[in-house]
Amino acid sequence: MSAWTTTRICTYVSGTPPGRTLSSFIAFEYPFIMRKKGWIWGAALLLAGILLILMLGLDRGNAPGFVLFFGRFHPAIVHFPIALLLLAAFVELFGARSDRIAKVRPAVPFLLLLGALSSLAAVALGYMLSLAGGYEEGLLTLHMRLGLVVTVLAFGLAFVSAWLPEAGKIYRTVMAALIVLVVLAGHFGGSLARGSGYLTYYLPGPVKSLFGVRSGAPEGLIANVDSAYVYADLVQPVLDRRCISCHGPSKSQGALRLDTPEGIEEGGRDGPAFVSGYPAQSEIVRRITLPSYDEDAMPPDGGPPLDVGETEVIRWWIENGASFDMRVAEIEETPTAVTTFLARVSQPRAERRSGIFALDVPDADTSAVAALSGTGLIVSRIAPDAPFLQVAATSVRGAFGDAELEALQSVAPQIAMLDIGHTQVTDAGAAFLAEMPHLVRLHLEGTSVSDAALEQVAGLEHLEYLNLYGTGVTDAGLEHVYDLQALQSIYLWQSGVTDSGADALRAARGDIEVNIGNTLSTVPDSTAAEGATGGAL
Repeated sequence: MSAWTTTRICTYVSGTPPGRTLSSFIAFEYPFIMRKKGWIWGAALLLAGILLILMLGLDRGNAPGFVLFFGRFHPAIVHFPIALLLLAAFVELFGARSDRIAKVRPAVPFLLLLGALSSLAAVALGYMLSLAGGYEEGLLTLHMRLGLVVTVLAFGLAFVSAWLPEAGKIYRTVMAALIVLVVLAGHFGGSLARGSGYLTYYLPGPVKSLFGVRSGAPEGLIANVDSAYVYADLVQPVLDRRCISCHGPSKSQGALRLDTPEGIEEGGRDGPAFVSGYPAQSEIVRRITLPSYDEDAMPPDGGPPLDVGETEVIRWWIENGASFDMRVAEIEETPTAVTTFLARVSQPRAERRSGIFALDVPDADTSAVAALSGTGLIVSRIAPDAPFLQVAATSVRGAFGDAELEALQSVAPQIAMLDIGHTQVTDAGAAFLAEMPHLVRLHLEGTSVSDAALEQVAGLEHLEYLNLYGTGVTDAGLEHVYDLQALQSIYLWQSGVTDSGADALRAARGDIEVNIGNTLSTVPDSTAAEGATGGAL
């Protein structure tokens, strides 16, 4: 209301008003309206007639362009009846308690009339807007019915306040009901435009729990990101935050629903939302990566675009098959942008252990370790936080034989690296190697072991490295090596193995590096490996 109008009303109410009626108030301050009151009521009837024709003659989804154009003005017009009607109700209900407010009570009929007229216009434009489709039918119907009820009540209250100024409790009760209906209609309208969870999105967690409100945002960080579902735990929360307001249960622009796996698979009016395995051909990826000024960009209307992590996790999900049941750990390659996103939405990752480090093995008995060290053996942990040991006989080679190898049984479960190269161990002592199930590296070079020793070694499922340089092993003994699934390297230089035997092993197990001494690879004799026994497995 302008300063001029405010001054005129204050001047009017401070004097002697001709009577608290709509006609007298308008006649005193706005005589031109009284001269044109027929036109005003005619306009109201015209709007009502247009609305009736629209409701009877147009189908949702097939409305002419000019109708949809006018419908876009609904969000702008709808604020007028909300403000006018709430102001009129406030003045009417609280005027009796405040002299200052009571002075403007004569304006109530005029405010109600303007509110009714603008409400009728908003209803008409809102119906035009609804013809574009994409709204949840039940919520839309409720919103429209509330809008019509508000309009009818506003006209009725305008009539009563103007021509029945002595109306009492019923009038004020209906006025209070009007406030409630206006608020409800506005709330449902906001839900249609912004999504059903728009109002409660930032509601504190305890309040949401108290009223059973579903949270649209992830509650806290993902505890174990490796076991998290890519869609449910990573992709869907992004869609909930950035897309559901326009592609959810209350509003589905382009007939596309992104709030459920079924809706995503079904796609929308423009076709499938994604092409499994091909993010570059997927419509959803194209839309979220368009520049904000493009009319097809999503989110629309200049809304903040998805950040790099949100975009890349959707692309990553589609590229790896767009499965709704796939877990993070099942995908081998993770781009840097996705790794950064995962770190942002999850608790710090626990160290991922593999091989023997993933096993639950107790620490070795400290007295047994001390006793072995007292014999001249080098015994130490391979890592501070692991129970596994490396044992080397490099300083007692001449005195280390089968009996000394048997003495290692006290710490056999903990031995992961064993260097008994160039010792006096024979095939008989090699039988004790089978009692060391967690062996990863084994040096037997320069010993007198033969094919019989390999038969004992065949059961070591974690063995990755085996050095048989200068031993009596032959092609026949290599048959026991074929089933060592973890084996990565085997050294056979100056042993009884022939080129054809080595080639057969390579053919059967292409994943094993077979060094028979006629390649450029350096043969790691135990003397050269003494300083490397503490290296990585």
